[in-house]
Amino acid sequence: MILKTFALLALLIPGQFPAPKNVSSEALGSVQYEVRYKLNGLNTKVADATISLENGSWEKQSVLHARASIRAFSIFRLFMNAEYLADAYLTPGGQEPVYSFNPIKKGNKEGKFSCTYDRKAKTITSEFVKPPADPVVENHPLDGRTMDMLSLLQYVRFQHFKAGESRSLLLLMGARSVSATLSFQGTDTERFPGVKTERFLLKMKERGLMENGSGNEITVWRSTGDDCRILGLETALSSGVMVVTVKEP
Repeated sequence: MILKTFALLALLIPGQFPAPKNVSSEALGSVQYEVRYKLNGLNTKVADATISLENGSWEKQSVLHARASIRAFSIFRLFMNAEYLADAYLTPGGQEPVYSFNPIKKGNKEGKFSCTYDRKAKTITSEFVKPPADPVVENHPLDGRTMDMLSLLQYVRFQHFKAGESRSLLLLMGARSVSATLSFQGTDTERFPGVKTERFLLKMKERGLMENGSGNEITVWRSTGDDCRILGLETALSSGVMVVTVKEP
């Protein structure tokens, strides 16, 4: 369940919303996080995580390459797998998604979840392969509101938001898509003292990110500095709370 939570840490919307922030050199590089599970007096570290954003290429075109990885510890490896990886490629100017890929390993079987953003056809093709089930291929509109979870990370990082603004989104996650609302809640001076921070609330409408349907409200904090880093996120589960926090805010 944590691996799906971390995917939030997942640009679009040309012409529908204000232009995204420019990507500064400070925004490139890797950021380290730790994942903790809290329940009553329990507060235990369950994973280390990394998110990076670098200059790259996709089909001989210059793009930004985002990558997320998470390594779980102890018993949490049983339901998270040992390592979770996701890649997203985005246009260098508007940070619009181009392609995303998430390999899936379960035992000796391998699968994938991918999204291909075709701006000529104005469609997004998602493919979910998890043997022994048949592949699930779907087409979605390229409407600036539909995206994979790792691309959502860059969306939160670099888009401008007005005070109190809310945006409707459709999040692509494996074999399903989930309607959601992203709300900008303004400046937060308490969560990361001494760091200028803005807070967002992502609310799932049908169900949450977890297999049991929990985790339907996720609070996300981002830096207001030039790096626009995601500083942390938090989501309540059916039991306890999962918290992802940057190691050096």
